[in-house]
Amino acid sequence: MADYARIVTSQNVVIDYPVASIGDRVLARLIDVIFFAAYLFVAVYFISTWVANAGSWEAREEILLALAFIVPLPVLTYTVWCETLLNGRTFGKLILGLKVVKKDGSPAGLGDFAMRWVTRLLEAEFGVFSWLALPVAMISDSNQRIGDMVAGTIVINVKERTSLRSTILASLNPQYQIVFPQVGQLNDRDMNIIKDVMMQAVQTGNYGLLEQLGNRLKQTLGVFPNPQQLPTMQFLNIVLADYAHYGFDKGK
Repeated sequence: MADYARIVTSQNVVIDYPVASIGDRVLARLIDVIFFAAYLFVAVYFISTWVANAGSWEAREEILLALAFIVPLPVLTYTVWCETLLNGRTFGKLILGLKVVKKDGSPAGLGDFAMRWVTRLLEAEFGVFSWLALPVAMISDSNQRIGDMVAGTIVINVKERTSLRSTILASLNPQYQIVFPQVGQLNDRDMNIIKDVMMQAVQTGNYGLLEQLGNRLKQTLGVFPNPQQLPTMQFLNIVLADYAHYGFDKGK
């Protein structure tokens, strides 16, 4: 069973992200169910107040009949609109750092989310993980339920690591001189990607990937140091150090 999914980032760099575990997916769905319950509680409260203030009994019946179809609609279509608006995430997935993508790593679209939703009817999944979805996900490749198989999607774990600055703050050198102030254009997510690629390149010996990252980063920052004087690995390490100290200097 696959443990990682190869994803192409917006910088056209390949990163291996771990496939979401069954436990994480079940927990994400449970969080979604809690959101359902909270929404329905609030909706019922306001509806009760509205109906109580309605005039005749006939008017109350008309209101209740209309709302009986309208109120459950956001819950019934939850995964479609939520994953579309949040780029492959429901609120539960967002909290746990999970995301739906195509199996080849490309972003999933509305059609994919709709297909995954339609298959929930087959799986009878209206709660957490149904009697059909759970065993299928447990034995399938990349923890896919039937909806994932039909739509060609997987769920990956993209939870961002602890802020780069917070992990190395203790080792900052107050006397450090920033080499590339352009690192102010970057953010923690960019730096985590850089660290991931550097580690992957070293572990696999794929130094072509390292050169690709260095070239992309130089174009982004608009800096082009002489590669003979500043090798790619050294350049990347300087960028990491500059970024950490850049944030530290701004906070002074």
